[in-house]
Amino acid sequence: MIKKFVLFIVLVSFFYSYGKEVKLNPEVEKKFGIKTIQIKKEDVYDKEEYPGVVIEDPTKTVLISSPVEGVIDALFVKKGSFVKKGQVVATVVSPEINQILSQIEVAKVKVQTTKNILDRDQLLYKEEVIPYSRYFSSKVEYENAVANLKALEKTLLSYGNVKNGKLLITSKVSGVVLDISAFVGSSVSVGKEIGKIADLSEVLVITQVPPEKVKNIKLNDDAIIVSQDNQEFKGKVILIDYQLNPQTRRNEVRVIVKNSGYTLKPNMFVNVRFLKIQESGFVVPKAAVIVSSYKNYVIVKENGVYKLRNVVLGKSADDKVNVLSGLKEGEEVVVSGVNLLKKELLEEEK
Repeated sequence: MIKKFVLFIVLVSFFYSYGKEVKLNPEVEKKFGIKTIQIKKEDVYDKEEYPGVVIEDPTKTVLISSPVEGVIDALFVKKGSFVKKGQVVATVVSPEINQILSQIEVAKVKVQTTKNILDRDQLLYKEEVIPYSRYFSSKVEYENAVANLKALEKTLLSYGNVKNGKLLITSKVSGVVLDISAFVGSSVSVGKEIGKIADLSEVLVITQVPPEKVKNIKLNDDAIIVSQDNQEFKGKVILIDYQLNPQTRRNEVRVIVKNSGYTLKPNMFVNVRFLKIQESGFVVPKAAVIVSSYKNYVIVKENGVYKLRNVVLGKSADDKVNVLSGLKEGEEVVVSGVNLLKKELLEEEK
């Protein structure tokens, strides 16, 4: 079959061959599946990949706690729940708050009482029935009552939002509930952790890198996080610990990652891929390269004419190779049907 094809090419291209060039009819190109790609300059990366684990960003993680002693009356979230900033996560019944509420009610009554007395004494003073000192004393009593009420209301407000005698515990961030360490009926105290909420729109990934490799990594370097289902996320290096971990004998590197769709979760195992530019060139499939007499060639198509082009190769990875020189931006390189063209072109090369 190949011999027949070579003969066919010779017959078809007889009047179109000049030097190291061959021109084919479009029908021949289509029939024998000769295809090209237009090349462009690309960076070739050296890939180093290490196992890592996802953790929440401590700067975007908040503890759920009560600002006052009391008892949890209700819980409205559970571990894994997504909450919005300001959402109520629990209510607390507190004797301290109940006491302040009672004092506020008494203070309101006193304000109203002193207001009534002030209104009466003001009228009596205008009619010269009582002296100014008595009117002034009533005025001071009223103002003190108002000041005391405002002070109590500010004290209550400092605890947070209180509704129907219960303190509402709200989330300070939008995120995921990582943990709930309390239950309905359990006691709480100032600062005691009820749970933990993390904004997981960004997460951290910790990996351990051998000391001979960590010198190639720099702050703000790009990294690719690969999940267990092969999803890729872009990240940046934010910390390099140059002190060896005594257990692993490696250096810890931290990467911050935009966590689209909250796919990455704390304690999830991932791979961390560091990319370092090694060289620039034109990446082509290895199948496009012809090796002959210690030389490397590709076939280039220019204005419908196929030409043999000597090239210098660089690094290769998987089924691709980087061409360092011999090609220009935008040229068309044959990637399919190479073996069917090379015999005639190489014969003309001799």
